Amino acid sequence: MKRITIKEIAKKAGVSVGTVDRVLHNRGEVAEKTKKLVKQIAKEGNYSTNVFARNLKLNKTHRFAIILPQDNEYWKTQRTGIEAAAAEYVSLGVQLDFYTFDRQNQDSFVTQSELALQSAPDAVVMAPLLEKEATAICAQLDSAKIPYVFVDSNLESAKPLAFIGQDSVQSGYLAAKLLNIGHPQDCQSLIIKFRDYDSINKTIDERIEGFRKYYKETGLDDSQIKEVEIGLDEAALKEWLESVNEKQALIFVPNSRSHQVAKQAAAVWSARSYRLIGYDLVSKNLEGLKNGRIEFIIHQNPKTQGALSIQALYRHLILNAEVSEVQYMPLDILTKENVAFADN
Repeated sequence: MKRITIKEIAKKAGVSVGTVDRVLHNRGEVAEKTKKLVKQIAKEGNYSTNVFARNLKLNKTHRFAIILPQDNEYWKTQRTGIEAAAAEYVSLGVQLDFYTFDRQNQDSFVTQSELALQSAPDAVVMAPLLEKEATAICAQLDSAKIPYVFVDSNLESAKPLAFIGQDSVQSGYLAAKLLNIGHPQDCQSLIIKFRDYDSINKTIDERIEGFRKYYKETGLDDSQIKEVEIGLDEAALKEWLESVNEKQALIFVPNSRSHQVAKQAAAVWSARSYRLIGYDLVSKNLEGLKNGRIEFIIHQNPKTQGALSIQALYRHLILNAEVSEVQYMPLDILTKENVAFADN
């Protein structure tokens, strides 16, 4: 009689593979009802923990190298999701090694990635924010036959086991649509990039591409879009906003620093004369939503992204199961009214 697999048990029970693993190995907190259901399905399917242990080679350590930025709240949340997911599989030999890099230093990404490669990991999770450099690292991973998962950003030139993140072009398209709802067609649109790592982050460019695509496809006048790349000097930002000389403005900040722009916009315009949208539920953006300076935030669910990256590697390396190559995160729209219910 064919024995049921852990994947099949999870599907029949309507729970995650990790939950089934905790029940069958009697570790972690699982609801009693779920325990009974999983054990019943396992018994009826002639499941054998000995076969499972042999197939998964539980005596092997699986080392995952994690290559992420080090600098802000968004990436810290991503790391939290990665660590939480890995904790579920620690009894299966999953071990994390973090190689954090400075986004403002291109050499830092290369250095940390090279260190990760030298450690000969079994798999890699990477945020490929620098396209040229990340492509070169991925070529080395491909050559060494080391599977890797992308979070947050994707590269067309690479072949990751999976990409987990949003469709950046579509998110920019959505941002343009949200800003233009209820506003006159001749309203000035401002796209604000920051002159540091934004200028070399392909995801930012894809969001702007999507923003402009909305104007083109809906017949709006794209000459109303004014794009600027500015430094971190808030006084200079305020000065530029003042130079726009518009009674109304739609402001698109394609990264997590919308709170900085919102602060200066509020000093230049009245609350009803501008609308601002940005990305990521970091604490200062949350404050901006609550005080009305930011109208919309597109939430990328970094904690979930991190967890899914580890689950993808677990399925591939340990379960020898198929993994979806593209796992798009939803384009969650947060406002002052619904942000209290968001999972951050």
